[in-house]
Amino acid sequence: MLGVCLSTVACWSEGELALMVQADAAYSKREDIPQAKIAMVIYERAAVTASTHAVEAYWKASRAAWWLGENTLDHNEQLVWCQKAVDLAQKAVDLNPNSVDAHFWLGANEGTYGKAKGVLKSLALVKPIRHEMAEVIRLNDHYLGGAAYRVLGVVDFKVPGIMGGNIKRAKEELDKASSMATNDPFVLYDYIQYYRVVSEAAKAKAALEDLRALQVSPELIPEQKMLIRKAEKLLS
Repeated sequence: MLGVCLSTVACWSEGELALMVQADAAYSKREDIPQAKIAMVIYERAAVTASTHAVEAYWKASRAAWWLGENTLDHNEQLVWCQKAVDLAQKAVDLNPNSVDAHFWLGANEGTYGKAKGVLKSLALVKPIRHEMAEVIRLNDHYLGGAAYRVLGVVDFKVPGIMGGNIKRAKEELDKASSMATNDPFVLYDYIQYYRVVSEAAKAKAALEDLRALQVSPELIPEQKMLIRKAEKLLS
């Protein structure tokens, strides 16, 4: 079968490329939840079909499952999607231990799963999350605008100090991520959470206004809308 070479240097068969294009198109419409589900299913199919390029398909499937978990109001369903997201990212890491995307989505989804379970029920995930973010930093510390530092910051302000959390270090990590990505809605949302934890309501409200006014790239608009909704609920 004729292959098609992409800018990622990888050469995909026409069938593999068609699946990824179809999945990417569905994911771009992820605000329509059924489209996000379609994207995840097609990414998984591509992962099985594209034996030499399965890593990208698996981490993108993991990202789609993350989106589904973040956008359901049913707690049990959220746990299912979170576990699915972790499993898919783990497959990507197993296939390529040097994939920064795979490590990030594994660690990030472990964090999301822990959030869904509750801090005291998910303390065992703290070490794995830190490990995955350390791998991201090792491979590319500027990945997604220093997102690994942001995740570490969230861990530090959510985990009790007696269990290894550190409020001072959390702020330093969030500031480091912010310095690398000045227009990242996730950083602002995490600042909102942080200021709420340290009882600085005025700063939390100011960060929410910044989040509302933030000019993001078109591909991040769905995430920005979601984070604004979550922040408004958090501060209400």
